[in-house]
Amino acid sequence: MKDLKGITGVLYAFSEWVMRLSAVNLMWFLLSLPLFAVLLLPDISTAAGVVLFGIGLLLFVPLLFFPATAAAFSAARDWVMDEPQPSVVRAYLNYLKTDYMDNLKAGAVFAVLWLAWYSGFLTAGPADTIIGMVHLIAGAGLFVYTAVFLAVSAHYRMNLKERLMNAFFISAGSPLLGLFLIAVSGLIVWVSITQLVVLLPFFTCSLSAFLSFAAFYRYTQRIEQKAKDRQNGEGGHAA
Repeated sequence: MKDLKGITGVLYAFSEWVMRLSAVNLMWFLLSLPLFAVLLLPDISTAAGVVLFGIGLLLFVPLLFFPATAAAFSAARDWVMDEPQPSVVRAYLNYLKTDYMDNLKAGAVFAVLWLAWYSGFLTAGPADTIIGMVHLIAGAGLFVYTAVFLAVSAHYRMNLKERLMNAFFISAGSPLLGLFLIAVSGLIVWVSITQLVVLLPFFTCSLSAFLSFAAFYRYTQRIEQKAKDRQNGEGGHAA
């Protein structure tokens, strides 16, 4: 089937991508439903609503949302690197199960970071003020850091501290990568929420994860190639 040519091959490849993206995204969406409920249902204009929102964020991000999203990035890594994946569903569930405790711990860290940012957002004032603008920029930076951390976790075997540090240095040292992640993921989320809601359960996370990891992988390959060229150059001078 993979040797099909012409329009038949194009249609087959397209249907295969739609299947893998929608299958992974649907599992991510179902696991993330409790968090979505927490984001939408509480009335944050009341003290009780704010407390419920905070508790729900601290609970469901580590337990469900972050592991589900990390598994989507791991599946996307297989696609980018053309790793064999006989069953998309089985591969996703395997990543979810194997890395669950590790991603739960990481999710707790990012849940605290995002809750702290959101708490500041509620008091920062309008976006057209200096404080509000600075806080929005900080949120964009935190988003890039989160996405890069997920890509690092999918691609490298490191402990939590090493992944947090490496993700920070990559995020801080590659502004073009950060802008790409913000632009692509922001556009996908905006379209999913305001234009085509059907994308949310079927494509939003998996497509964002695929494009984000592809950009991250291209960046790391370029850095590794520069390091090899530098080593070869130093070796040539030494010889």
